[in-house]
Amino acid sequence: MTNHCLNCQKPLTDAFCASCGQKADTHRISFKHFIFHDVLHGTLHLERGILFTAKQALVRPGQAALDYISGKRKPYYNVFYLVLLTIGLQLFVRHGYDWLVDPDPQEVRLREHLNAATQKLDAIFSQKSKIILLLFVPFAALNSFILFRRKKLNLSEHAILAGMILLGILLVSIMGHLLFFVNLLVQMSNMVLSMVVTAAIVGYIGFAYVNAFKDDYSRWEVGWRTVLFFVLILLEIFLLMLLLIGYVTDWKFTAVNVAPFG
Repeated sequence: MTNHCLNCQKPLTDAFCASCGQKADTHRISFKHFIFHDVLHGTLHLERGILFTAKQALVRPGQAALDYISGKRKPYYNVFYLVLLTIGLQLFVRHGYDWLVDPDPQEVRLREHLNAATQKLDAIFSQKSKIILLLFVPFAALNSFILFRRKKLNLSEHAILAGMILLGILLVSIMGHLLFFVNLLVQMSNMVLSMVVTAAIVGYIGFAYVNAFKDDYSRWEVGWRTVLFFVLILLEIFLLMLLLIGYVTDWKFTAVNVAPFG
C-alpha cells in the first residue's frame, strides 16, 4: 500500500481514498484475484443489486423509491438501467412466444388488408416501443407531482418513483407473458389472459402509489388521488394516440384499427 492514491494522487488516510473512493490496497492482479474477485465477486454483486431492486419494485415500490430518494442507494441497481434491461427481456419473451406459435391464418389475412395508416401505426408501436414505454415516466411524474404535493418531492424525485413503478410494471408484464406459454398447454382465451394481465398492471400501479403516500394521506385521500392519477394517465394516452393517429393519417384522421389487448 502506498501513501497516496494511485488513481487521483491524493494523500491516503484510510482504507479508501477520501477523494475518489478507490481502495488503498491495489495489489497486482493474480489469476486467483482475477477469478474470485474480478469475475465472481463482480458478477454476484451485480446480480444481487439487480435482484434486490427487482424484488423491491414488486413488493414495496413506493417505499423503495422513497428510500432511494432519501439517500439509501447502495443496495439498489440503477433503476433506469434496469428498466432498459427489462424492456429487452420483455421483447425477448414476446418474440419467443411469437416464434413458438404459428400465426392465425385469419389474423394474417386481416393484417394483409389493413390500411396504410394502420400499418404505419403498427410500425411505430413495433419500432419505438422502448420510447413509448419510457413516456410513462414523465407523464406519471407530472401527475403525481400535481396530486401528491404534501410529500414535498420535486419533479425529478417523482420521476425516480415513476421509474421504480415502470420497472414493476415491466416485471408484471413479463410474468403475464409467461402465462401465454402456459396457455399453449391449457388453451385458455388469449383475450381473457390479456385482460387479466392488464388488470394486474392497473392494480399494481394503484398499489405502488398507495405504498408511497399512505403515511402522508388518509386512506380516502390517497384513494381518490390515485383514481384521479389514472384519469390523467388515460387522458394523456388519449392525447398521445390522437397525435399518433393524426401523424399516420397525414392529419386527416381517417379510420385506423387499434387493438388494446392485441
